[in-house]
This record gives sequence, structure tokens and C-alpha cells, in this order.
Amino acid sequence: MAHLCEMQTQVTVKADTSKKHLPDKQDHKASLDSMLGGLEQELQDLGIATVPKGHCVSCWKPIAGKVIHALGQAWHPEHFVCAHCKKEIGSSPFFERSGLAYCPKDYHHLFSPRCAYCAAPILDKVLTAMNQTWHPEHFFCAHCGEVFGEEGMTQGGYKKTSRAFP
Repeated sequence: MAHLCEMQTQVTVKADTSKKHLPDKQDHKASLDSMLGGLEQELQDLGIATVPKGHCVSCWKPIAGKVIHALGQAWHPEHFVCAHCKKEIGSSPFFERSGLAYCPKDYHHLFSPRCAYCAAPILDKVLTAMNQTWHPEHFFCAHCGEVFGEEGMTQGGYKKTSRAFP
């Protein structure tokens, strides 16, 4: 095992025209876990205490570096991901639903009310009328096409004016 004070790097260059072996994710993960375990043991042997900042709720391994505290849990930054797209959230804004974290894009796509006119998620102001939800700019008169203002509408969906509509 290499000691911290004796670490050296050796580089050997070989001309290899055959297929290059790229370590898969599991090999890399096992190698990293082994290296971190070895370094932790060496630090303890030197009398340096290594106290984890918590245990990651995703992988249940100790957190030694950066930690994300969210949803009442501790996470490795790379393990705090959107429940839908699985992209890393890290310290970016997120939404919580049923104890799960969602990136803003997926949260709105999955859970925001939809406009009855355009079917897009409503991200800001919601207008509710006729048992449906609308973007305010998409709630307009069925006859003239003008957006309803403070005056409201008739029961048939027309803009209230001095003229009578059915």
C-alpha cells in the first residue's frame, strides 16, 4: 500500500494499436472506494481522526467531502438527483413532492396545472374558471377574442359589453 508521504507516479507508454480497455463504472467505483478506505486508514494510523459528516441516504456510505442536506437527509452531491430524470441537483433549486426531489423542469411537467387552451404547464399565475385552469392570457372571449378583464364574462363565455350576446 502506498503511503501518503511516499506517493510517486510512474508513467509507462506503450504503443498499442489493439482495443483500449476503458474501466467501466463499477471498476472505477471499486477502485475509488478502495483508495478512500486506504487513505482513511492511513490517516487514522497517523493519529488524525476522520469523522464523516454523515451517511449518504442514497448509498449509505460515509460522507467525507461536500455534503448536501436536503429533505431532512444527508447526501453525496452526486447522489442528490431528480426523481424523474436522475440528473444531479446538487445545490440547485428543486421542488419536493411526496418526499422526493424534482428539478424545476420535471416538477412543472409532471405536477403543474395545465392550461385548458394550450395544454402547457402553468408556471406563474393560474386562472380558474368553468372548472378548468388557464394561463390568464389564454382566457378570452369566445366571440371577439379579447382577454377578459375586471368586467368578467357572461355565462355563455362572452365578454361583457353593452351589446348583448347569446
